[in-house]
Amino acid sequence: MALPAASNLVAFPRADLRSSLGAAMKRHRLPETLAQALIREAANFPEVSADAALAFALSQRMVPAPIDYEKARGILLVGPGGAGKSTVAAKILHAAALVGRRTNVTRADGGLALFRTGTNPPEMLTVMEADGFNPLNARAAAAFSALGEIEGVETIGVVSALNDAEDVSDIVSAFRFRRVIVTHMDRTRRLGAALAACMSGARLAHVSFGPRPEDALEMLEPGSIAAQMLDASAH
Repeated sequence: MALPAASNLVAFPRADLRSSLGAAMKRHRLPETLAQALIREAANFPEVSADAALAFALSQRMVPAPIDYEKARGILLVGPGGAGKSTVAAKILHAAALVGRRTNVTRADGGLALFRTGTNPPEMLTVMEADGFNPLNARAAAAFSALGEIEGVETIGVVSALNDAEDVSDIVSAFRFRRVIVTHMDRTRRLGAALAACMSGARLAHVSFGPRPEDALEMLEPGSIAAQMLDASAH
């Protein structure tokens, strides 16, 4: 993300910038370590507006990695119970059908067996739902991490924006998710969990704002996220 041209720069003292960003991080309940890192990175540009400085800091950490519906073969959705895996699966199937893919949805054990035996048709996109887990169960991380180590299958973590941001960060790190989808964005005004999900070592595949299959999986844009975080009137 490029910083604004000099003609668009707005004077914003460093102290005021830090104060404004700190208040925003607190409102959205970001993990303390992440909040301080974003404030520190945004404060490197005290001459620009708070929105622009925060958007730049976010863009350095938010790595977009949307699903390629035309090429994906196997997607294993892993997440805590209640995270919304079934809803995400329906959205993926709907989007894939729109680009002409044959699709199938199944439980993890049945779908993975198809890939292990090489019997999943190459033109088929199979979406698999792993059983929900208790995020406090450390053994679950090792058990689920092995499920996606099959050729043609990618594990994507599914976490809810309604959860505590620190817990989300811990889940993403423990399970070593490479990509995540954040659900329930339409049910919260706080962005801490969503930002923690895609800034704890995973890339952001999509976010979900609605429950219907036709409510497409979307992306987060740093500029709009920065504006929302700094809009105190929205809280």
